[in-house]
This record gives sequence, structure tokens and C-alpha cells, in this order.
Amino acid sequence: MIEYQLLVKELLSLNKINYCEKLQGDAKRQMKETVLLFNIPLRESRLKIGKALLPLNVTVKAVESKYYMESIGYLAGYKEMPAAGGTYDGNELEGEMIVMAGIHSAKVDLVLAALRKAGIPKSCLKAILTDTNRFWSAPRLYEELKKEHDTMSGI
Repeated sequence: MIEYQLLVKELLSLNKINYCEKLQGDAKRQMKETVLLFNIPLRESRLKIGKALLPLNVTVKAVESKYYMESIGYLAGYKEMPAAGGTYDGNELEGEMIVMAGIHSAKVDLVLAALRKAGIPKSCLKAILTDTNRFWSAPRLYEELKKEHDTMSGI
């Protein structure tokens, strides 16, 4: 825990995070830095994640399966993304998934360190919201991440 806090203080003292926020300008103002949680069932786990990300000023949203048909961008808070409507009635995702939205690359490592500190297992699939995947539904993103993970693991 002390190493993590020192890393946060060091990056803040180097002004890297503030510099990144200035670079994002208007896009930063449109969407808060957010971590979306999919199929992380235990309330205790979600609370640990929220507590670990609190010092980084990152919003945490646990997404219920009934919203899985909405685009990831809509769920993350993109203003221009319309709601798809309807309710998802398919199966729950096979495993856990976390999507980081609006978080600049200099801060992603801090978020990942905080997630490890919160006890997120390595099997949990993680992604950064991109211009491509922001239009996808949760099941589609999960399937793509699973394929990539399996390929990289040699499965």
C-alpha cells in the first residue's frame, strides 16, 4: 500500500497526471475518468475497487447485465452516444471484465496497480475504451478480449 501511495505522489509531483489532463482539454470535460465493472458479483469486491481508485479520482460504475445491449461508450458517459434501448436477456458474461474510459495512458498504470491492490484476479479481462470498441456491446467486447487473451496465452 505504501509503494502504491508513493507512486501516486511521485507522478503527481512530476505533474504527469496534470499535464495529461491539460492535453485532453474538452474531451476530458465531456467524460469523467471511469472504470466500468462487468460481472463482478461480490459487493465487497466492488467496494474494494472503489476504495482503491478513490485517491485517483476515478469514478467506478458496476454495470448490471440488463444494460449489456447498450454501447460501452454510452455506459461510460459519452455525451454523443445514444441509448440503444431494450433490455439484455442473454447469459451473463463467462468471466469478469473491466473497461477503463477517459483515462489517459499516463494514468492507466496507476489504475491497473490500484486494481491489483484491490485483489482483481489476472483472469479478469481488462480494456481501454477506444474509438472502435465504444460502439460495441459488453458481450461483443468480452468475446473480442477473450479471443485476444486466449491467443496471447496460447490456448
